[in-house]
Amino acid sequence: MQQIILGSLIRQAKGTELLCQLLREEYSLLRAGAPDQVTGLEMCIQDLIRQLVREREALVHRLQSAGMTNLAVFLEPLSAADRRIFETWRAKIITHEQDSGQLASINADLAMALWKQSGVLLSHFQNQVAPRERNTYSAKGTWQDRTATATLVRGRL
Repeated sequence: MQQIILGSLIRQAKGTELLCQLLREEYSLLRAGAPDQVTGLEMCIQDLIRQLVREREALVHRLQSAGMTNLAVFLEPLSAADRRIFETWRAKIITHEQDSGQLASINADLAMALWKQSGVLLSHFQNQVAPRERNTYSAKGTWQDRTATATLVRGRL
């Protein structure tokens, strides 16, 4: 039982460490402006998160099937040396999860800023392409003379 739970904690710690590395890579790709690579990496990150969730659910299920409510209850009867090993791996998981949360927040902010920048750039290009004068050719190809003010009736008096 101890080896199974320790193995689960080690896998979770290494998985969360890998998650931090992938988020750092995503940040560098966002900065480099490589959206295709970011998309592929994002799929890997999502899959890793699903695997980490399944690993955590399996650990909780294993503890509950043994009649324990959480990991602290499991650690109580262990020797101090064994407990220290488990707590070290648990601390690594917590540290990596906090780091990955911060990195994910930074990446999300950067992605939103790039999205807004792209929108502003697109509207700038659209404004540059749009005709400045209101007197233009119509869809039928004829000259369309529009007035600058709103009028109901047009003509001579």
